[in-house]
Amino acid sequence: MGIAGNFCLSVDRNQTDPRARRAFGIESVVIDGWQAKISERVLCHWPYADLRVFSHIDPRRDQNLGPILVIAPLAGAFPVLLRDLVISLLRETEQVAVADWFDVRYLPLSRGRFGFDENISSIVDMIRLLGPDVNVIGVCQGVVSALAATAYLSAREPYSAPRSAVLIGGPVDPLANPTAVVQRLRSHSLEWLRKNAIVRVPEGVPGEGRLVYPKMTQLATFTSYLMRHCLEGKELYWKLFADDGEDPLHFPFLSLATQLMDLPAEHFLENIRCIFHDRDLVSGTFFFANTRIDLQAIKNTALMTMEGERDDIAAPGQTQAAQELCRSIPSAKRRHILIEGCGHFSLFHGHICRTRVVPEIMGFLHHEART
Repeated sequence: MGIAGNFCLSVDRNQTDPRARRAFGIESVVIDGWQAKISERVLCHWPYADLRVFSHIDPRRDQNLGPILVIAPLAGAFPVLLRDLVISLLRETEQVAVADWFDVRYLPLSRGRFGFDENISSIVDMIRLLGPDVNVIGVCQGVVSALAATAYLSAREPYSAPRSAVLIGGPVDPLANPTAVVQRLRSHSLEWLRKNAIVRVPEGVPGEGRLVYPKMTQLATFTSYLMRHCLEGKELYWKLFADDGEDPLHFPFLSLATQLMDLPAEHFLENIRCIFHDRDLVSGTFFFANTRIDLQAIKNTALMTMEGERDDIAAPGQTQAAQELCRSIPSAKRRHILIEGCGHFSLFHGHICRTRVVPEIMGFLHHEART
């Protein structure tokens, strides 16, 4: 199991194969007719991720808001899938950091294991590094690891806990409203998945010998999901028919959604066991760094949960479950938002993200910054 506190591990960025990530390509953002130049830097390197920070200077913005940390999901797509969300947030604040996870196909075995513990440990350290005024946004499967990291810090280092946590479209309790995705993941044992879904990276690739849940298997699953949406006229059909992303020419939605990465087998299997099979957060049996995660330890971090009415991956109720589990947070520091007519991907991509999701997030963060 990983140990929390591997703060800012010394990893040479130049030793990471460039194929291990996808560039966000954010050079400027138009804000109220003014073009702001965006600077990008890596604040810290971990064996399996960079903490990538995008920033600009805008004296008109609220200087007391604090940085935003976006926790991208480790669900197959590269973090660049959240590019629209990052750009929309940059229109509202000066600094947005992203947990930029790597494709482990291009990482040597010498970097060690990367299971659920190591995932959460990285997030704990990112929050520590950005400081107590940080606002954490967990997206999709990044919701659970962001929530666990917040609870761990709240119990052990309350001065390091984030100012706010915004949880978007993630499976806090997948059985609150189970979707076909949840039913499929629960229908197979871990042993079946280990035998049928896990492969070894072949020779001649930096990650040779590593056990992974491969991108080709993920692509076949996503293609089936995409075809169903097209046949039924659902969300992805409309995103393909009229791409409403920030830059559909250079960053088309189909490319963002289908450029996938190999996931470490240990993370894939531990994630399924913890979230979908045993529901550790709900049962109170979630352990990280040999410590039981107690969500009631979260007292001073404001909590927003956000769901899409038409989300068929993490359906309404799955993310809202965090509100009941985090009972120590005062009601004045909580908010739940259901975005009508919104599917899963529109929570972080396209017109709905820009015009409805981000304004709700920023309204919540500004309110907490003033209290």
